[in-house]
Amino acid sequence: MLEVYLFVNPLATQCVRDEKNVLRLANDSDKQIRFQFIPLLNINVVQKALKSQGIQTADWQAQNQQSQTLYRVILDYKAALFQGKKRGRNFLIALQDAMLKTGQRYSESLVQSVAEQCQIDLDMFMEDRNGRLAKQAFHADQRLASEMNITEASSAVVFDCDQYDYGVLLEQFNYTTLFNLVNGRLDPFNDLAHQQAGCTDLDATQLHVL
Repeated sequence: MLEVYLFVNPLATQCVRDEKNVLRLANDSDKQIRFQFIPLLNINVVQKALKSQGIQTADWQAQNQQSQTLYRVILDYKAALFQGKKRGRNFLIALQDAMLKTGQRYSESLVQSVAEQCQIDLDMFMEDRNGRLAKQAFHADQRLASEMNITEASSAVVFDCDQYDYGVLLEQFNYTTLFNLVNGRLDPFNDLAHQQAGCTDLDATQLHVL
């Protein structure tokens, strides 16, 4: 059994690509893979999001607005997950498509429309997204990120529960690197040593053993 934790900014295009890579990996690999998308919210995530929009990171009003939007999106995602992991993932992907591909602004009406599109019980969802359990789930995710020393979105942590007592952290990864790691074509210790010596073929990927 492999476990993959993907830490994401729900409203970053790179993270959307990473999510698709993990979903593709689950379909392509012969191994049993259990994966989770873990939304990340910290100052690094917010400032990178502002930079991608051409907004000065010193703009405190924009920073607060970005933080609040991300926080609300994360609570919505958590509330959708309460109705099943598949529905939750479908909700997140549909909301990302609406905001990142078609440029719709975050709003109550957009969230409700996406929830209905994903066949989510709307009454339950609207109650859960403002409830205590969604907020607790958000804080649990941030604690998990802290325990794994995750500070940047687009970070994946892979655990092989059957063979090893350690996890491998990948930053700035692509599908090929993730596939090779999961399927035993990449040795974390050897490739980490090569990377530190400056002789690696992992491109921009940063590899760490936890």
